[in-house]
Amino acid sequence: MAALYCARIPLSQYGAWRLPIESLTFGLIIGAVIGAAAFPINFCALGGVADILFAKDWRRMRAWLLAAGVAMLMTQGLAALGIIARAEATAAPVSWIGVLVGGVMLGYGMALSGGCINRALVRVGAGSLKSLVIVGVVGLAAAAAQALVGRVPSSASAPTLPGFGGDTVRCTLAAICGSALVAFALAESWFRTGKAAVAGSIVIGLAIPAAWAASTTLGDPTSVNFAAAAGDLFSAPHGTAQVFGVAILAGVPVGSFLAAAPTRNLAFETFTDRAEFLRNVVGAVLMGAGGALALGDTFGQGLSGLSILSATAPVAIVGMFAGCLWGIRAFEAGGVWSGLKLTLTQLARR
Repeated sequence: MAALYCARIPLSQYGAWRLPIESLTFGLIIGAVIGAAAFPINFCALGGVADILFAKDWRRMRAWLLAAGVAMLMTQGLAALGIIARAEATAAPVSWIGVLVGGVMLGYGMALSGGCINRALVRVGAGSLKSLVIVGVVGLAAAAAQALVGRVPSSASAPTLPGFGGDTVRCTLAAICGSALVAFALAESWFRTGKAAVAGSIVIGLAIPAAWAASTTLGDPTSVNFAAAAGDLFSAPHGTAQVFGVAILAGVPVGSFLAAAPTRNLAFETFTDRAEFLRNVVGAVLMGAGGALALGDTFGQGLSGLSILSATAPVAIVGMFAGCLWGIRAFEAGGVWSGLKLTLTQLARR
């Protein structure tokens, strides 16, 4: 995996017992901010894909792209100022096929379960027992997959694109890509007029560099990766980065609850029948195992990965969106392979 280098703060300055407490505190706050911002705007990558397919509505996708652009610009800006850890190099070999296949699995699982891992966490805070089951199964599947392929890093797998090592080149690349994402997201007036969606997306984007900055002060730089944190729930997290990641995961439903309660949007939700239960469980297994192979989810390889110009992030994201499209079309076609055929046919026509 990639190594992130920074000036580590000696444990003696904190006391060994204080680090877990600070990791929990920082993580819970950042997670709660993400949950509170995501709930009112239905922030979800799968939702963005579905809206485009069925309603030609790009607003939720633009929200995700805006968050990604903000995360990239702010993370690289803080890194240039020395506030967060500067990534120096990629390290251990990465299975690119594994990242791509894992992304497809995760995306297909999102379609089966009706949302990404973050969306499930947000729904837990609003009273969804169904989503709680999904998160639990995702964690079990991720932990099992990690036992086979190795632990998912708490952030993304590779901090820099191979060949782009200089600070000037890196900052320039981040400025161009990040600005392009923000400009594309804000290009549509329909999206811009939704001030809540714009503000919420920016807040979620800012949560990514905030996580990098907070974890840097703890001596173990990492950011938001729900696939890793879900697996750590079932593997007794002990490191600072692991505790921090689990705390972020736990904070999301807290934040969504705080956002939902004042508007009376709390609602108990469970499975309607056995078929729905099985479909969601299978989707959760695919998300957990896929997240382990892809080295992250829509936050871990998506927002966090893009924020540090991860070499594997584009590959994983392509896989995720391809998997989402496949899963959605499978519902329409009534089967896995017929859905794949429909997807490939439609892509070929374009």
